[in-house]
Amino acid sequence: KKAAAATISELCAAYQKDAELEELGQGLELTVALLVETHRTKDALKLLACLLSRVTVRHQPALHELARLYAKHGLNKDALLTKLPTLCSKPPDRRTWEVLKIVAEFIPAAVEVHLQEYIDEAGPGRFQHVPHITEVMCKLPHYGQHGSAASKALLLLQNCCKQVTPAHPEDLRIIVDDLRAFMSSNIPPQVSEQFPQTLQRVLIDYIAALGPQHDADAWIAPGELMKRVYLNQTPPPVIDVLRAACVRLAPSSEPRLWQALRHLHPDVVSSVVRAWLAEQDVQDVAILERCAKQLQQSFGEQAAALDLLRWTQAKRLRAREAQPERWQALYTRVLQQTAEERSTSAKRSNALSAGGLDMATP
Repeated sequence: KKAAAATISELCAAYQKDAELEELGQGLELTVALLVETHRTKDALKLLACLLSRVTVRHQPALHELARLYAKHGLNKDALLTKLPTLCSKPPDRRTWEVLKIVAEFIPAAVEVHLQEYIDEAGPGRFQHVPHITEVMCKLPHYGQHGSAASKALLLLQNCCKQVTPAHPEDLRIIVDDLRAFMSSNIPPQVSEQFPQTLQRVLIDYIAALGPQHDADAWIAPGELMKRVYLNQTPPPVIDVLRAACVRLAPSSEPRLWQALRHLHPDVVSSVVRAWLAEQDVQDVAILERCAKQLQQSFGEQAAALDLLRWTQAKRLRAREAQPERWQALYTRVLQQTAEERSTSAKRSNALSAGGLDMATP
């Protein structure tokens, strides 16, 4: 026993003096296990504390190994708790988040204290750290079992949603992308189903607050996110509130209309444009011309522009009476372009040889 104890002491001294932090492994684990089994807990704590004192943010594998040994053998974690603040920077950087993810499993209470400090500093225009905070939350114990960590992340994101405004469109992108990430996570249904609901609500609230005074990026952001999140299946309530926001735009704010519709499905674009034209009842044919061009580009065919002009004719919008010559010139040009487009398409498909060209228009 005496010889064994002396050998263990020599091992401890060697680790404290010469051990490379990058090479900690099974040897250290066996040494700590022997110290604990021989009731030399103080020596085990002294050894781990000595190695921990040399750890920096660059020694993440060593930090994980030491934290794991503290937890595995039920050792007092005071040294680990004291070390954590020295490894975290303000404002937090990439290495800070990596450190917090490493130790979250072993000292969750201390990690939550640090997260709360970063949460308190977040606010409108300062949400850039929120995805990192929620990512660390996912590393806390029991995340996938009863959803406690996921619930905390949801509450944080819901609180952030209340502070999202068109004045800071980047906040919307950050929060929506983080909510979207949780939608594919392995968390209990009673929690997971709230993430898409929260996402839809923040989009609706943001769009409802949009006005002509907001910049181009503020109007572009919702459509960009709707395309990313929903592809071509945007929920009707979101489309309805977007249509209402666009309808409120005066003809002088027309650029905002096209910015809002830039990333949306052609059918949605057509629906919103018609609602806007019906509400504004514009008298300038140039506006109708731009609308027709936008629909042609959105659908990729001239027939969409012709559809719009025929709808305008059926609705008896004032532009026809206000500028009849210009209206007729626009209608004739679009009709001719549609016929040429269909003629080209028919030639490609040999429709002429199959029985002639159908000049019917929608």
